[in-house]
Amino acid sequence: TPHNELIHSMAYRAIYGGAQLDKYAANPVKAIRIQVENGDITLYGTVDSKSDKDVAGIRANTVPGVFSVKNEIQVAGREH
Repeated sequence: TPHNELIHSMAYRAIYGGAQLDKYAANPVKAIRIQVENGDITLYGTVDSKSDKDVAGIRANTVPGVFSVKNEIQVAGREH
């Protein structure tokens, strides 16, 4: 829906707009994927550190109109 697409684009800019996470934007192996459904965001993918995972979740939570953020990002080299 247009609302989900808007939230997705705002979440993308929020997550990848900062210096800490921009390295994942161009990396198909380690990328942060954003799924939006009815105003709820789920984050997927693999990152290098827990702080990168946490920052992605925090930034996703700043997007206006988001009901919830579920952070399913995995940290490379760690068991699930």
